[in-house]
Amino acid sequence: MTKAAGRVVDWLDSRQAARIIQVVAVVALVLSVWFGIQQYQLTKCQASYAEASNASQRARADAAEVDRKAQDALFKAVADNPRTAVPAIREYNDARAEADKQRAANPIPPAPSTKCG
Repeated sequence: MTKAAGRVVDWLDSRQAARIIQVVAVVALVLSVWFGIQQYQLTKCQASYAEASNASQRARADAAEVDRKAQDALFKAVADNPRTAVPAIREYNDARAEADKQRAANPIPPAPSTKCG
């Protein structure tokens, strides 16, 4: 063994090297726990966003279905009997207003990038 290698081995066997390794191990442990907590919080936040987004999209899809059915009824009424167009248009407008209220009551939640970190 060379003289330099002998000094390195001696230093690695010293208390100072052991203390440095212990400090590095403790820091690594603390960092891994901290990152684990951060990951857990991010996952929980994103799951919450997914639930809110799913509920909003479901309600908005239901409102779109109301729109489609009202429009179909309007077209059918006008095609079958043009004289019934005015009441059919009023019914369509009422259905659209209800669908708009449902959409307004179920806004799309803000993106997770704005609240999840």
